[in-house]
Amino acid sequence: MLSALSDWWVGFKNSRVAFSRWLEVHSRWSALRSLGGSNLIKASVLMPAFGYMLLLNDNVHQYITIRYDGWLLNYVPNVWRVWLLFYGSFLLALATLLYSAFCPPDVKRYGSPYEKANAETEHVQRLGGAKGVANEYGEEYDAMSKREDELFPYLKMNLADPPGDLPAQLKRISKYLVQMWLIRNLKKPRLRGSICILFALGLTLIAIPAIFTFLQVSLIAVKRLFG
Repeated sequence: MLSALSDWWVGFKNSRVAFSRWLEVHSRWSALRSLGGSNLIKASVLMPAFGYMLLLNDNVHQYITIRYDGWLLNYVPNVWRVWLLFYGSFLLALATLLYSAFCPPDVKRYGSPYEKANAETEHVQRLGGAKGVANEYGEEYDAMSKREDELFPYLKMNLADPPGDLPAQLKRISKYLVQMWLIRNLKKPRLRGSICILFALGLTLIAIPAIFTFLQVSLIAVKRLFG
């Protein structure tokens, strides 16, 4: 008994560690960008308001109740699809608002650190902004939390003045810009994880009635074709 319990506990801890690692990778700001920046997901901000009006209006219940649900209505509300869509869109809206408020502007604008470096390196060099970028990088690095420092794979770069020749200056500026983007992509790990979970739950709740309705309609179509 104790051996089985010990094995279960070890397995549980290993699963928890594996999930934490998976969540960390998939909750980077750059990973959330495809959802948080989607116009379709942004539109979900309005859905809770429409769902609220539908759920509290008894006059429309008769129009959104699907009579083919049959036995299912003995166990769930007659507008269960709207309930799931309401809560799913609410979670998506909350995740989208949190993403919009806390995602670093660099990650919103550029999909990768190299995209940022390609867009800004020469511009920074022409304006003589190498020293300013170095200082900004140093401040970003020093401001990392303990957890962020554990996740960041690079040591702090030398903040000395860049070499005089142009190629070396561009290379140094590019490295500063790349590492700043990478640091910002790791910011607020707990919040990122929470936003990722909110997106996953919201999409799951919306997918359930969609999948169920698809199967139900397909079954009805097959019965009418071959019945």
